[in-house]
Amino acid sequence: MGRTLYISQANKPVIKRDGPSIWVKEEGRAGRRIPARLVGRVIVIGNVRLDSGTITLFADNNIPITFMNRRADESAVVIPYNHRLPDHYKEQKVLLDSEGTILHYQKWATAKRILLQLNMLRRYVPPLAAKLEIKGFGEGNYQEILKGIRKVKERKWLAVNGIITGIFRNVIIESLIHSGLDPHLGVIHRRHNFGLALDICYIMGGESDMQTLQFFHSVNLRELIKNETGHWVMTDRGIRNIAHRFENKRKEVKEKAEDIIDELFDLIREMLS
Repeated sequence: MGRTLYISQANKPVIKRDGPSIWVKEEGRAGRRIPARLVGRVIVIGNVRLDSGTITLFADNNIPITFMNRRADESAVVIPYNHRLPDHYKEQKVLLDSEGTILHYQKWATAKRILLQLNMLRRYVPPLAAKLEIKGFGEGNYQEILKGIRKVKERKWLAVNGIITGIFRNVIIESLIHSGLDPHLGVIHRRHNFGLALDICYIMGGESDMQTLQFFHSVNLRELIKNETGHWVMTDRGIRNIAHRFENKRKEVKEKAEDIIDELFDLIREMLS
């Protein structure tokens, strides 16, 4: 599992290809060489100079790149191009075969999402989570509980959650590429770019919500996020805060994404039988 390469506009980095590596030069610092073989995924936040050779290097090594601005309201993903269909494309299409298979998938995805939401609630409101585990709860209940826990306004929450979700999505796309599934062939997000990756992001919503809550419980929060002309924007320190927390949990997040993909293969085999 390669490491995550975070590239932020702090220190005005210039990134160029240098053979099988990239050369990173930041203002006020010595340049450093990073071999592409050590990188698993790339997150670019803000206005960064990145030459085309760097992008093709990552593409040649099956490394997805996610581009975001510091408000998390603009995002793009670059993945390797292959003119051939993914290995499991034909089997995967069974998910959209009929209303019955679509409904079956949606029930499975909702059940998985609720389970991860419940895991988050167990951490922040244990007594309530114990009751919900017995009685059950729906999406509306969860969102209302979450609003009570987070105690921040919607736009501020979305600015942080958007960046965290973007990092999650990059890890999920990486796993989907290596699994031989089509990351675009979603069911809940049908006909969306990266539809299946968005489906799995939806399932893992409780996990991204947990990391967002942890961000807002950080010490010196005012130094991590600021309001610029009516928009909440991450500071460089805030981006490092998010990256550090995610890297501490990266293995766990990756394993959960892989478990969901494994269950998805089981679901496909069940529908094909």
